[in-house]
Amino acid sequence: MTEHQGGAVPGPDSLYDVFLCYTWADGKEWADDMYAALSAKGLDVFQDDLSMPEWDEYEMLPSVKAALLGSRVLVPLLTPCFDDSDHCWSELHLALSCAKALGGTAMRRIMPLTWKVRPEKVRPKAVKRRKIVREGRSVEELADHVAQVIGEVKEADGRRFADAMPGRPSWLIDELMGESGFVGRRKELWTLHDALQEPGGTLDSGAPIVSVRGLGGSGKSTLCKQYGRWAAQDHPGGVFVVSLSGSDPLGRDDSGAVQADLHTEMRRIATGLSLPEHAGTGEELRHAVGRHLRKLPPYLWIVDDLPASESLDDHPYLLAPSPNGRTLVTTRGSVLGRSRTEIVLSGLGPRPGLSLLTARRRPTRENIDERNAARAVVADLQGHPLALQITAGLTTAQGFTGYRSLLADLREDAAPVLELAEHLGHDLPAQTARPLSGVLLRAFDGLPTPATRLLAAASVLAAAPVPHDLLAGLIPGTDKDPQAATTAVTEGSRVLEGRGLVERGQDASGTTYFVHALVGRAARVLLRDGTRRQVSRQAVRTLADLLDRTGADAASRLRTLGLLAHVQAVANLAAPEGWGVDIGQWSLVARSGQLRSALGDSAGAVDDFRALYASCRASPLCDPYTTLVALVGLGAVLQENGALTQARELQERAVEELDTLHGRDGFGRPHPDTLWAMNNLANTHLALGDHQRARTLLLETYRGWHGRHGPTAPQALTALNNLVIAIGRGPGRYAAPTALRIATFAHERWANTAGRDARGSVDSLFSIGANQLRIGDATAALTAFEEVWQRRRSHLGDDHPDTLDARENIITARRRATT
Repeated sequence: MTEHQGGAVPGPDSLYDVFLCYTWADGKEWADDMYAALSAKGLDVFQDDLSMPEWDEYEMLPSVKAALLGSRVLVPLLTPCFDDSDHCWSELHLALSCAKALGGTAMRRIMPLTWKVRPEKVRPKAVKRRKIVREGRSVEELADHVAQVIGEVKEADGRRFADAMPGRPSWLIDELMGESGFVGRRKELWTLHDALQEPGGTLDSGAPIVSVRGLGGSGKSTLCKQYGRWAAQDHPGGVFVVSLSGSDPLGRDDSGAVQADLHTEMRRIATGLSLPEHAGTGEELRHAVGRHLRKLPPYLWIVDDLPASESLDDHPYLLAPSPNGRTLVTTRGSVLGRSRTEIVLSGLGPRPGLSLLTARRRPTRENIDERNAARAVVADLQGHPLALQITAGLTTAQGFTGYRSLLADLREDAAPVLELAEHLGHDLPAQTARPLSGVLLRAFDGLPTPATRLLAAASVLAAAPVPHDLLAGLIPGTDKDPQAATTAVTEGSRVLEGRGLVERGQDASGTTYFVHALVGRAARVLLRDGTRRQVSRQAVRTLADLLDRTGADAASRLRTLGLLAHVQAVANLAAPEGWGVDIGQWSLVARSGQLRSALGDSAGAVDDFRALYASCRASPLCDPYTTLVALVGLGAVLQENGALTQARELQERAVEELDTLHGRDGFGRPHPDTLWAMNNLANTHLALGDHQRARTLLLETYRGWHGRHGPTAPQALTALNNLVIAIGRGPGRYAAPTALRIATFAHERWANTAGRDARGSVDSLFSIGANQLRIGDATAALTAFEEVWQRRRSHLGDDHPDTLDARENIITARRRATT
């Protein structure tokens, strides 16, 4: 709530008991009668009788606003024309917002009187519940009722609307962007409020689910985040935003991508709630977050940008994870199957559209031609919020000569405008693509180099907040001069903010920048001078450097989680752009996969590698080796994620093709790349229960590493550890004793070369215990498992899955030892 800011604070001459809210079209005579009747009862009444015919078309006049804020009660006279009046809705919205914030006597402060209006036409519900029908009552009777309620309000709470304190939302990590440029949409805010506050808002549970639907740039996210701020006191448990990537053309709107996005967001939320680092993966993580949120008061759960091709029936886990959460979904598609209330956004109305367009440069009241031209621009842009916001930025550019010339420019059908419109048309209302393209073309024109560089960065990164240090790393020639990079980003972003092309925000890592997906798409079409390819390569290097800085603290992990969407974007560039994939992109995705796995997001690692491999296959410039390396990575993460059959098929292909590409040495030993691929394939066979095939592959792998690097090489010892597992799980009476003998040998080698605390040493000790248990020596197994548990506990923590696994084996061994 910010409506009472901006010089509208009531003074001693602006204090009233009653503020009459009405339309001149069909409520003026009634308002005059009510004014006289209420004044006769000794009440101070405000009736905007003088300024109403010339109400400011941009916003509420300061004198009217001060009078409303200085009043105790608002009396809206609801006539047939009331709902069509932006002015009346402005007054009603401000009074309802203040009353809601005041609490206690809140709803008694709004006393709606209706005349010739059907009950279903009265909204919002806060107004409908207290309406008094004029039919059958005299003006004096109505005035008696108003006077009685005012007396009760004054006795219970002497405050006025201006005494309302704005609510502060509890943003999980940072106050998200999306508030700038918010105008109008007052009816939509109250429709959201009514739907979310009403119990039983969904077909299968009592937790309300509301959806906001609209095409690109219609203001879905802005509306929902503004609601989160405005209705903060109604959600004391906090406001949580789960950002998906439905509007990002580089994203993949499939189920796997949605699940990967959700897991990243859930991990971010878990980190923000200070849940244990290893709170679980997948569904376990969601339940861990839900258990925590269940203890809180009601909270708002915003699922932002659900892909149009997906539905909540396919992804019910996207909803608030506990019954006390209210879910708000934004999408370009429809989720009516799970939501009883769907708000469809179209363009802004003429008055709020004009307010947004002229926010930076308003024509004078005397210049009728300029005012009419500004109205015509709003009409040509169909009231499209993003188009109006960017056009407003054009009015601040050097050389702007007025709205008439701007209107003429935007109506030109130049070839570049039509070409851009063809690229953007799929995501926009039918009549908006061409004028918006004209706006974007002019907004991009004449930008200084730093600003162009930042737009090029937005075109290769994801449609998600970009941290300052990532952007700074994309400025050429500033590697050893961080201050120069900061200056360039600051100067470039200032220009882009001025033109409405970028929003600035804050998160746990500091300043961030957000470019709308449609602006990023325009940059892909308009920036063709090689800058984007250069920025893409630099983005790979900068992201890799930032991921390498990931620390153990929560702030560092939150920063890394915010970078993962950009990793996937640069990994997927080659396919749509026709660029080659180099080993730098593979290294970045491999590092990202390691971090995702450490954070319990193996599904996200699959998505990253799948995008990279698809890029390699699609690009004629990608060399065979990089394609095979990407294939090996994809097979490994599929195996880790449990897709064993698919992993085996890809890994078998990778082994065969790598062996063909590299060949073998003079002793018939495979190339190291082939050995790694063979090791991965063996582990998949092991997971599938094919122990014989796993043993054959691991034996060849061990001999290959042994011959190339010697018996104590970590690669050889790792293969030996895996071979122990394959032998120990195999059939036959001698399997476990043989595996125990090899495990003991491996453990001695590991301890002598890497130390007893090395992971390989601990893993081989674990195999010793497992095989001792198989041959019936539970006491010896218990000793081994206890040592494994102590070492994993000291290095990995109590909640790490490997530590918990060792703890379970201790329990098993102890039970067998005592029976």
